Amino acid sequence: MGSALGQKHEKPQPAAAPPAPSLPGRVFDVAPEEDLLYSLSADGKRKFMHPLVHRGRHWKIRRAIAYGLFFLFFALPHIPVGGRPAVLIDLATRNTHVFGATFNPTDSLILVALGFGVIVTVFFAASTYGRMWCGYACPQTVYLEFFFRPIEALLEGGPLNQRKLNAAPLSGRKVAIKVGKWALWTVLALAMATTFVAYFTGFRPLVAGLATDPLAWTGALFTILFLTGAILFDFGWFRDQMCTIACPYGRLQNVIADQDTILVAYDEQRGEPRMRIRDRVAGVLAGDCISCRACVNACPTGTDIKRGLQPECIGTAQCIDACDEVMRGLGKPIGLIKYTSEREQKGGVRRVWRPRTIAYLALMSVAWGAFAVLVFTRGDALVEIIRGGREPYRLLPTGEVANQQRVRITNQLPETQRFTIEVITPQEASLVVSESPIVVEPEKVVTVNAVTTVPPRVFLDGQAAVRYRVRSDRGFDKELEFLLLGPFGTPGGTP
Repeated sequence: MGSALGQKHEKPQPAAAPPAPSLPGRVFDVAPEEDLLYSLSADGKRKFMHPLVHRGRHWKIRRAIAYGLFFLFFALPHIPVGGRPAVLIDLATRNTHVFGATFNPTDSLILVALGFGVIVTVFFAASTYGRMWCGYACPQTVYLEFFFRPIEALLEGGPLNQRKLNAAPLSGRKVAIKVGKWALWTVLALAMATTFVAYFTGFRPLVAGLATDPLAWTGALFTILFLTGAILFDFGWFRDQMCTIACPYGRLQNVIADQDTILVAYDEQRGEPRMRIRDRVAGVLAGDCISCRACVNACPTGTDIKRGLQPECIGTAQCIDACDEVMRGLGKPIGLIKYTSEREQKGGVRRVWRPRTIAYLALMSVAWGAFAVLVFTRGDALVEIIRGGREPYRLLPTGEVANQQRVRITNQLPETQRFTIEVITPQEASLVVSESPIVVEPEKVVTVNAVTTVPPRVFLDGQAAVRYRVRSDRGFDKELEFLLLGPFGTPGGTP
């Protein structure tokens, strides 16, 4: 078709002649098909990918990682640690339980360190390893290639049989196969959606609530149904377009990558000029590539890796396994398609340690180090004193200055604690608390009112530092300093 189009452009019709009308189903003469997106045909219609699986070494590594991720996702809500699931994000109490540790909404510094660590790690991974995350660990690729496509292949057969079935006229057999496939997909999607919701409610309470009083769990039920529909839409129809069109990580990775970023690439010097086996004759120079298109047929996004680095490539390495299989069959060395870098393709040596890598590692060390320190040095409680009342301070008839405060105590132990608060300095200060001792249930937050009264002479420029001591019956002991507000001079004195 490409040659015909070329002749047509070289010899255009006279201007007076009207163009021939496009026939129904005819491919529009706009551009050769290879110049369009891989997921679109030349007439703009969607092309569904049916990749051929080659069970090579990279595929086996990806399968092992995928099965491990499957196990973790479905098992964590069921594994008890400290009387709770291993991972539970409790929306009711706003607490997060991770492997026995409880994090409260007041653990803001830990959340900041975690968020910063994740962001820097993403930048480091994208700059160093390219889109290997997409190919090996991204849920989109993992579930599609090792859950949904295998079910499809089990019922419909390989890629060729799938295409034939899709093109075949409607029949009882075709309906039965399609209904069975979507039924199995629906069961899997329901399991995934239910497990996801269980991370926020707990699996046992969720199942018991839906079984006994579903009306009280309408929010969870709606979320499960919505997620089920979204999963079916994504993995059953949208599929590779999530990676090539919708996913922002691919665009971010293309911006962060440099000449030393790992990528999947075709060895052009070794493979060119390409020539099919049947066209090879003695004395004709030909590269190792035989234009078999095994790499294209194996790619889940339909990418032709021989055209160079492209945003559609998600780094699954299925083209590497396919090409290695062909090379072994021809008795040639493997590695015509391989993991490499742009610098290596140009004949250089890939630099592992470079300024951006060192900078990312330094920031990662700071972020994750701070996160670890904050987690492992968390006390048995968290005490905060904040200013209360509508006025900064109040002058009492006795001449003393009173400051209203709110004391917020977070019990970070799985047992009840009773707290007492006393003033250490200045000695003239007195403290009145609305509740003493302050009883805080396990992993709960209690806020009480307090009033601190001090003589006006302790103020300097309208401020006075006061020091408190907070203790509990479980051994918690901490001193805190708070800045009181007051007059800029003593009564009757000079301001």
